[in-house]
Amino acid sequence: MTDNATKEGAGAGAAPGRIKLEDGVAWVHLDDPEKNVNTLSTRYFAWFEQQIQQLAGEDLRGLVFVSDKPGYFIVGADIAELEAFTDRAAVIAMIERGHRLVGRFAQLPFPVVAAIDGACLGGGLELALACDRRLATTAPHTKLGLPEVQLGLIPGLGGTQRLPRLIGVPEALDLILTGKQIPAKKAKKLGLVDQLCDPLALREAALELVSWGKPSRTLRPRKRPSRSLFSRVSDLVARTPGAKNLVYEAARKKVLKRSGGHYPAPLKAIDVVREGMTLPLDEALRLEAAAFAELVTSDVAKALISIFFTKNEVEGRARKLAEDARPVERIGVLGAGFMGAGIAQVLAYKGYTVVLKDRDHKALGRGLKQCHDLFRGLAKRRRMTPVEVKEAMSRLRPTIDYRGFGRVPFVIEAVFEDVGVKHAVIRETEAAGPDDLIFASNTSTIPIARLAEASKRPENVIGMHFFSPVHKMPLLEIIRHPKTSAEALATTVEIGRRMGKTVIVVGDGPGFFTSRVLGPMLNEAAWCLAQGARIDQIDRAMTRWGWPVGPMALLDEVGIDIAFHAGKVMAEHAGDRADTSPILGLMIEAERLGRKVGKGFYDYRKKPKRVAREVYELIDWEEGEVDDDEIVERCWMQMLNETARCMEDGVIENPNDVEIGVIFGFGFPPFRGGILREADRLGLDYVVGRLEAYAARYGKRLEPAQLLRDMAKKGRRFHRR
Repeated sequence: MTDNATKEGAGAGAAPGRIKLEDGVAWVHLDDPEKNVNTLSTRYFAWFEQQIQQLAGEDLRGLVFVSDKPGYFIVGADIAELEAFTDRAAVIAMIERGHRLVGRFAQLPFPVVAAIDGACLGGGLELALACDRRLATTAPHTKLGLPEVQLGLIPGLGGTQRLPRLIGVPEALDLILTGKQIPAKKAKKLGLVDQLCDPLALREAALELVSWGKPSRTLRPRKRPSRSLFSRVSDLVARTPGAKNLVYEAARKKVLKRSGGHYPAPLKAIDVVREGMTLPLDEALRLEAAAFAELVTSDVAKALISIFFTKNEVEGRARKLAEDARPVERIGVLGAGFMGAGIAQVLAYKGYTVVLKDRDHKALGRGLKQCHDLFRGLAKRRRMTPVEVKEAMSRLRPTIDYRGFGRVPFVIEAVFEDVGVKHAVIRETEAAGPDDLIFASNTSTIPIARLAEASKRPENVIGMHFFSPVHKMPLLEIIRHPKTSAEALATTVEIGRRMGKTVIVVGDGPGFFTSRVLGPMLNEAAWCLAQGARIDQIDRAMTRWGWPVGPMALLDEVGIDIAFHAGKVMAEHAGDRADTSPILGLMIEAERLGRKVGKGFYDYRKKPKRVAREVYELIDWEEGEVDDDEIVERCWMQMLNETARCMEDGVIENPNDVEIGVIFGFGFPPFRGGILREADRLGLDYVVGRLEAYAARYGKRLEPAQLLRDMAKKGRRFHRR
């Protein structure tokens, strides 16, 4: 092969990349024409093998990997290919093939450089780790990380072994166990990359690394970055026989506290790093391959991978819905309370000009302080610069009246959850705003059609249900009533997407989808308490099953008065089937409203919180025979029951929207794949049987929905796979 030649490789036109030789340097351009991003697969391995075999015989000064996909290097493995594996031996063979391939980089007689501009994740970073040198641009889109644990996996292309050998065990474990993605500057500080450059100077910077020649030892940066004393000591301890368990056991305890032991991947990663660091690299890689094969064929990984594809499908539909969106750059937010200020802060962070209105300057001041505190938090974590914080705050325009709303095409209302109040706000806003104003309500329970009754243009009224806290919760539930226009829906979806939310669109009705299905679960938990279960027993049973927080603690967080009010709205729709527990009413009478007043089912006035034993006296409680398994089944199956009724009513139709709603909205255990997947796993005949037994014992509220009965009778599932 001669200089200035271009080689496409086998199957020209379909190859996932091309090789270009210039002045003795082979430029490997990664650009899979079949995909929007580059992902590693057996197809990529085959192409790489052929190219490396040919280049090994060339008289070269160096080899540089570079991506032609704007904003992306390699984003990881081909997840669809991984999902299809069921045989561990086949997985091990595939992983070992990859190990042999990237292992050849060190054997080549010339330096191999990864020139990274864009997302370099998972297998992409592992490929870069196998190179002699790594270069990354300072562009905001350049992120490096090993996110495999989020799919129930560990790095499988050498990441568990090369990363700790390069940057030290503590820092490597942090990246592997959290799946966090770090910017290029942080990667340089850790020693993960050798050089930084401007995106426009990528080629010149790569050639400079080539000029450094082949390193005498792979992985180690030419000049080790200075590390803190704590970092150096921790790494030394992790490599010292007899003392190393201190580091690994600390990591293990942290993982168990965060995951409850439901996710085997991070625990397996700790074991593989610990044992692998005592072995030669080739033996350590075999250890990694076996562990990866065990995990990728596990039920947890299958469930988490299913969520990955489910999320992509839901976001793909949202992207298509948003194609006809009206352009919007200025948004009004009515109400500067906790939710309103949270919404305004995210909007300003994403570049919108926000007119934030409340009744007086004091309320506005609190809202603006909340926004500023959130921006300062981002700056502290180096997600924003001080200048960017000032710019974002300048996009917030506080006001106590409607002056200026004539140029606001889109308004989000976040005022008190009362129909009368919201009707008044709609009339006032429409009077001050443009004729084509779109009005979105952040109500969590009130039907949008009922709110639209106060509007002159009901087709432009829509629901926009955010979750608290807005800056952390990824879900946005958009509610369209029968008269909502396609343009209003598209515009609202696009704003949600620009805010960084995963959007589901549901039909109208009391509680819509998420509030409607959460309510029966919380109500059933209250009934379990009334029938003899302990407060801490209920929460412990649910968190052991995988929930991030128990239902009694969740009621305290939401506010018992708010939950009670929401329950009343939904009970109007459910009728006798609602069968509301009397406990919330008793708690309100006793002014035990939850964390916000320091007391609810728990007492928060001293740390740590404790079970408020006086609640037992308040509700005239007697301990009964309600075991943990019954608590769990009654709670989650009631949520499933109401989900089925939502599907019967046409509030939600697509099972993927259901799974994203319950997982991203309030934390249904992700490792179970979603509430419908859990029902499929157990079998609907089993679910129906359990509900019928509970209904016979505790009342008709637990009778299975007709949809569940029909599907069980026909042997059907919610998901095909």
